[in-house]
Amino acid sequence: MFQKIPGGSPVLGYLAAGILIGPYGLSIIRHVHGTKAIAEFGVVFLLFNIGLELSVERLSSMKKYVFGLGTAQVMVTAVTAGIVYNYVFGLAGPAAIVIGNGLALSSTAVVLQVLQERGESTSRHGRATFSVLLFQDLAVVVLLILIPLISPNSSKGGIGVQAIAEALGVAAVKAIVAISVIIAGGRLLLRPIYKQIAENQNADIFSANTLLVILGTSLLTARAGLSMALGAFLAGLLLAETEFSLQVESDIAPYRGLLLGLFFMTVGMSIDPKLLLLNFPVIIGSLALLICGKTILVALVGRLFGISIISAIRTGLLLAPGGEFAFVAFGEAVNQAIMSPQLSSLLFLVVGISMALTPWLAAGGQLIASRFELHDVRSLLPVESETDDLQDHIIICGFGRVGQIIAQLLSERLIPFVALDVRSDRVAIGRALGLPVYFGDAGSKEVLHKIGAERACAAAITLDSPGANYRTVWALNKNFPNVKTFVRAHDVDHGINLEKAGATAVVPETLEPSLQLAAAVLAQAKLPTSEIAATINEFRSRHLSELTELCEASGSSLGYGFSRVMSKPRSSSSDSSDESQLPDGTLGM
Repeated sequence: MFQKIPGGSPVLGYLAAGILIGPYGLSIIRHVHGTKAIAEFGVVFLLFNIGLELSVERLSSMKKYVFGLGTAQVMVTAVTAGIVYNYVFGLAGPAAIVIGNGLALSSTAVVLQVLQERGESTSRHGRATFSVLLFQDLAVVVLLILIPLISPNSSKGGIGVQAIAEALGVAAVKAIVAISVIIAGGRLLLRPIYKQIAENQNADIFSANTLLVILGTSLLTARAGLSMALGAFLAGLLLAETEFSLQVESDIAPYRGLLLGLFFMTVGMSIDPKLLLLNFPVIIGSLALLICGKTILVALVGRLFGISIISAIRTGLLLAPGGEFAFVAFGEAVNQAIMSPQLSSLLFLVVGISMALTPWLAAGGQLIASRFELHDVRSLLPVESETDDLQDHIIICGFGRVGQIIAQLLSERLIPFVALDVRSDRVAIGRALGLPVYFGDAGSKEVLHKIGAERACAAAITLDSPGANYRTVWALNKNFPNVKTFVRAHDVDHGINLEKAGATAVVPETLEPSLQLAAAVLAQAKLPTSEIAATINEFRSRHLSELTELCEASGSSLGYGFSRVMSKPRSSSSDSSDESQLPDGTLGM
């Protein structure tokens, strides 16, 4: 029901279900605390899944935004909110510190789920948001250490600078040791263990071992004072380097979906509709202040780190709501007599409602982008600061029908990519979907440099004209030889020319569509499915063998070319001759 609402999301359905069956609704579930203990594993499995779809190298390229943008966002938001609650609302210093830091945090679970549902995880604002959320998972440790030390019940009788420094120092050492043990142990043990289990061909033991890895690393980081989700993320990151990551992801999918849904329901159980009605003006005012204030602050900080104004605003809207760690922080503050239970109940309500608004805030960000970003072609041009955090990404040259399908597949796998096209209407379509699509000529060295071609691992070239495809392959091979180029060929002669220009693999564009169409016709002719498959496979094999013979005669390797992953070295003396080989009707460099 909620998914059919414009801008809606299944997250909203889970939240509404939680309100309905929780202690403030039908009271089917009265003791939320026990349910939360299980539901927290939903966030653990979500972060493990995110880790599986990343790599250590890709995470390393994000360090500027994880530790730079993340630190700035948390500090600026915490200080601003703390000052407002201290001087405007007259709260005591310790309470203002806890509230400021608690509201600076955002919901990792809700935001990442919304980004995945909308296919925006690899977009500019999606990458920036994920970087900040990673830092927030580290920052919450500092907050939970700080709360007992600033409590009136503290042995120091207040804020002791030395006690805080000692506690943070011990926590930092424990965190470094735990993370180092996980990374070192994971790299040494995970692949051999999984290889041994895979050889036994026992699916149950394989799944059980995955659960052991997730829960074991989560427990280790929890014992070190870090969040359980961070340990699971590290485990996923390490397993992503192995050949078993796809099977592991498939095994944990049911657990992740069910437990994450349960987590969202427990958030809904914390929302008291009666309290909302009794304090409606205060809660709505606080909610507006939280969302507007955080959006503005995050957008300003994002601009300082080179993010475009539209992407910065979209990042701000996603990070504006409160997060699940605020419930933990405010609950601990009540236990330490820093704030009253009444104040914490109101804050719980504000944070819970703000989390429920996340899908609509994401939709609002997309609406802003479609209204303001797409009217000016200059805003569609690539900017170096928009792609400087990318590493080992894919370049899609051409955002037509084929390019859009490739982009969709890469988005679903959370593989970073950048797309280029010279038609502004296609770029506008991609931008409206929150994808990193830019207006530019893929055959231009300057444009390729602005999208980080020197750090890219591969390029899929799907331009409409054979000449444009040839020029793009030549430009990439000449200026960025580290990039493997995969290109579609109009015909055999065109494919051989592309091979000579430096293409890593050439795919005949007519073969597979023709075979699929032939299969449909044969099915209509009442041929058995097995016979259709045999016929199609036989034709494909015969066609590719003929291509192989032709290519051996011409000195190329035309075909699907997946086995030829390394392009032949070329001497610098061949550059001038390559340039002279540009076909008629194409532009030179």
